[in-house]
Amino acid sequence: MVGRLAWWVLSLNAAAALYMTGVIWLVQCVHYPLLRHVGSEGFTDYHHRHVTAIFPVVALPMVIEGIAATWLAFQPPAGVSRWALWGGLVCVLTAFGVTALISVPCHDRLAQGFNGATLERLVQTNWWRTLAWTLHGSLSLATLVQFGCQKS
Repeated sequence: MVGRLAWWVLSLNAAAALYMTGVIWLVQCVHYPLLRHVGSEGFTDYHHRHVTAIFPVVALPMVIEGIAATWLAFQPPAGVSRWALWGGLVCVLTAFGVTALISVPCHDRLAQGFNGATLERLVQTNWWRTLAWTLHGSLSLATLVQFGCQKS
């Protein structure tokens, strides 16, 4: 991959990963725990508003992150750690997999009304996404710095 394109893809990857890292920590430490205090009566409406509002916040960054991480793993820029790039892709696949296989089904159940066990499962399993995005954010920043520190 040529220098300018590599820089842009690495930058997009890092920006999306770091953005998602911030979002997931906010969700994990603030938003999901507060769902416990909404109350049964207003829970369905509140949950619907959360799902509707969060989608545009995360959809495009997740798509960008997925494409960039995949591209970088299969087209690694010269001088950038392939382990870090493949590790980043594993992190993305982990975050996306937990989202699709655990988080979305939990949200589907919560859309029917408050369920304490389902909410606790969502909060506990969300730590996997939090860890995956945090690690990908770190790896993506490291690869961007590694690329930027190369001599021309």
